[in-house]
Amino acid sequence: MRETAGRLFVWGTYVVAIAVVVQFLLAGLGVFADSEFLRWHATVNGAIVGLLPLVLVLVGWLGGVPVRLRWLMAAIFGLTVLQSLLLFPYHMDARGVLRYVSGLHVVNALFIFWVTLQLLDRTRAWAAKPA
Repeated sequence: MRETAGRLFVWGTYVVAIAVVVQFLLAGLGVFADSEFLRWHATVNGAIVGLLPLVLVLVGWLGGVPVRLRWLMAAIFGLTVLQSLLLFPYHMDARGVLRYVSGLHVVNALFIFWVTLQLLDRTRAWAAKPA
């Protein structure tokens, strides 16, 4: 079971990375092609990027995945929560400087992408080590 959970964590890391890239794609399509893509960006794929890392933290614990990798996975969940919070001023129709806080949504998205790349790199290195 432990070995299976470890492999599931590795595969799940790739799924999270793909979902993060799809998030960027959906946002871009929502801005430049059809606003319907923003609904998918905010709901369906947002839930995948937000909740799958939580499940994978538990799977990683069961699989004996190093704590640093589990913390990186948990960080993706935390940063995804922050993503939603950064949009509150926009959704509240705030004015002035407070509205600019929502601009950090894009910066945080880049940070999520960077954390995901770190997680991928470290997970691959961990998975490549002989048992």
